[in-house]
Amino acid sequence: MSQTLGTRSPHTPADWWVTADQARHAAQDSLGGAATAPDLLGTLAELDRARRASTAAVGAAVEALLTAGAHWEDIAAAVGLDSADDARRALTAARREAGAAIERRLGHRA
Repeated sequence: MSQTLGTRSPHTPADWWVTADQARHAAQDSLGGAATAPDLLGTLAELDRARRASTAAVGAAVEALLTAGAHWEDIAAAVGLDSADDARRALTAARREAGAAIERRLGHRA
Protein backbone atom coordinates (compact mmCIF):
# COMPACT_ATOMS: atom_id res chain seq x y z
CA MET A 1 0.00 0.00 0.00
CA SER A 2 1.36 3.43 -0.88
CA GLN A 3 1.68 5.34 2.37
CA THR A 4 1.51 8.60 0.42
CA LEU A 5 -1.63 8.04 -1.59
CA GLY A 6 -3.38 5.47 0.58
CA THR A 7 -3.77 3.13 -2.41
CA ARG A 8 -2.32 -0.29 -3.09
CA SER A 9 0.84 -0.21 -5.18
CA PRO A 10 0.58 -2.09 -8.47
CA HIS A 11 4.12 -3.39 -7.79
CA THR A 12 5.25 -6.03 -5.34
CA PRO A 13 8.08 -5.64 -2.84
CA ALA A 14 10.15 -7.91 -5.12
CA ASP A 15 9.53 -5.56 -8.08
CA TRP A 16 10.83 -2.68 -5.99
CA TRP A 17 13.86 -4.61 -4.70
CA VAL A 18 14.90 -5.58 -8.24
CA THR A 19 14.57 -1.94 -9.28
CA ALA A 20 16.64 -0.87 -6.26
CA ASP A 21 19.33 -3.42 -7.11
CA GLN A 22 19.48 -2.37 -10.75
CA ALA A 23 19.77 1.29 -9.77
CA ARG A 24 22.48 0.43 -7.24
CA HIS A 25 24.47 -1.36 -9.94
CA ALA A 26 24.03 1.61 -12.28
CA ALA A 27 25.37 3.90 -9.55
CA GLN A 28 28.37 1.66 -8.98
CA ASP A 29 29.09 1.51 -12.70
CA SER A 30 28.96 5.29 -12.96
CA LEU A 31 31.31 5.71 -10.02
CA GLY A 32 33.77 3.34 -11.62
CA GLY A 33 33.91 5.58 -14.67
CA ALA A 34 34.24 8.71 -12.56
CA ALA A 35 37.33 7.42 -10.81
CA THR A 36 39.22 7.23 -14.10
CA ALA A 37 37.69 10.17 -15.98
CA PRO A 38 40.54 12.30 -17.35
CA ASP A 39 38.65 15.58 -17.28
CA LEU A 40 36.53 17.39 -14.72
CA LEU A 41 33.44 17.63 -16.95
CA GLY A 42 33.57 13.90 -17.64
CA THR A 43 33.94 13.18 -13.94
CA LEU A 44 31.03 15.48 -13.14
CA ALA A 45 28.82 13.73 -15.69
CA GLU A 46 29.69 10.30 -14.25
CA LEU A 47 29.10 11.45 -10.68
CA ASP A 48 25.74 12.92 -11.66
CA ARG A 49 24.69 9.61 -13.25
CA ALA A 50 25.71 7.85 -10.03
CA ARG A 51 23.77 10.37 -7.94
CA ARG A 52 20.59 9.88 -9.96
CA ALA A 53 20.90 6.11 -9.89
CA SER A 54 21.57 6.01 -6.14
CA THR A 55 18.59 8.29 -5.51
CA ALA A 56 16.37 5.85 -7.42
CA ALA A 57 17.87 2.93 -5.48
CA VAL A 58 17.08 4.57 -2.14
CA GLY A 59 13.54 5.38 -3.25
CA ALA A 60 12.93 1.87 -4.54
CA ALA A 61 14.20 0.40 -1.27
CA VAL A 62 11.80 2.65 0.65
CA GLU A 63 8.91 1.60 -1.60
CA ALA A 64 9.80 -2.07 -1.16
CA LEU A 65 9.83 -1.68 2.61
CA LEU A 66 6.54 0.23 2.66
CA THR A 67 4.88 -2.27 0.32
CA ALA A 68 6.06 -5.08 2.61
CA GLY A 69 4.53 -3.33 5.64
CA ALA A 70 7.47 -1.47 7.18
CA HIS A 71 6.73 1.63 9.24
CA TRP A 72 8.04 5.11 8.53
CA GLU A 73 9.58 5.26 12.00
CA ASP A 74 11.82 2.30 11.13
CA ILE A 75 12.76 3.83 7.79
CA ALA A 76 13.58 7.14 9.50
CA ALA A 77 15.86 5.37 11.97
CA ALA A 78 17.60 3.46 9.15
CA VAL A 79 18.50 6.67 7.32
CA GLY A 80 19.39 8.62 10.44
CA LEU A 81 16.37 10.90 10.63
CA ASP A 82 14.53 11.85 13.80
CA SER A 83 10.93 11.23 12.79
CA ALA A 84 8.63 9.57 10.30
CA ASP A 85 7.60 13.01 9.02
CA ASP A 86 11.25 13.96 8.44
CA ALA A 87 11.76 10.72 6.51
CA ARG A 88 8.65 11.25 4.39
CA ARG A 89 9.83 14.73 3.44
CA ALA A 90 13.47 13.79 2.90
CA LEU A 91 12.68 10.77 0.76
CA THR A 92 9.98 12.27 -1.46
CA ALA A 93 12.30 12.94 -4.40
CA ALA A 94 13.91 9.50 -4.09
CA ARG A 95 10.51 7.82 -4.12
CA ARG A 96 9.55 9.84 -7.21
CA GLU A 97 12.77 8.75 -8.97
CA ALA A 98 12.06 5.14 -8.00
CA GLY A 99 8.55 5.39 -9.44
CA ALA A 100 9.99 6.57 -12.74
CA ALA A 101 12.60 3.80 -12.68
CA ILE A 102 10.10 1.03 -12.05
CA GLU A 103 7.80 2.38 -14.76
CA ARG A 104 10.71 2.27 -17.22
CA ARG A 105 11.52 -1.27 -16.11
CA LEU A 106 8.04 -2.77 -15.85
CA GLY A 107 5.53 -0.31 -17.23
CA HIS A 108 2.24 0.43 -15.49
CA ARG A 109 0.32 -2.51 -14.07
CA ALA A 110 -3.26 -2.11 -12.97
